[in-house]
Amino acid sequence: MAALQSAFTMRSSTLGFKSSVASTQQLQTLQAPTRCPAAMPLVENRVAIRFTRVGRKKLPFYRIVAVDSRVRRDGKPLEFLGWYNPLNKEANLNAPAIKKWLSVGAQPSETVGALLKRAMVIDN
Repeated sequence: MAALQSAFTMRSSTLGFKSSVASTQQLQTLQAPTRCPAAMPLVENRVAIRFTRVGRKKLPFYRIVAVDSRVRRDGKPLEFLGWYNPLNKEANLNAPAIKKWLSVGAQPSETVGALLKRAMVIDN
């Protein structure tokens, strides 16, 4: 066992390894400069009113949902607000719930906004 350790130490000492770990002084000098909070725009979470697709291939059917804007298209919604069938242009909207979300700052997508204007849920 001792022979293996001495062979290993002799071999590692002849290989000449360089350490990739920087000292704390080098790390302190490499830190990014602090940014002024006023210079950066403040991005907050927002609620979006948009479509989520259900239905099968070539037969689209959309639910209108209130969802966090960072969530994917078919992600878990905060609330279901209605549905829209584009094949026969039929829609069912929960107007009081939609107005509630709009009053607290939710932003409808372009297509949902056009649908809400057509249904006279929101003003032009």
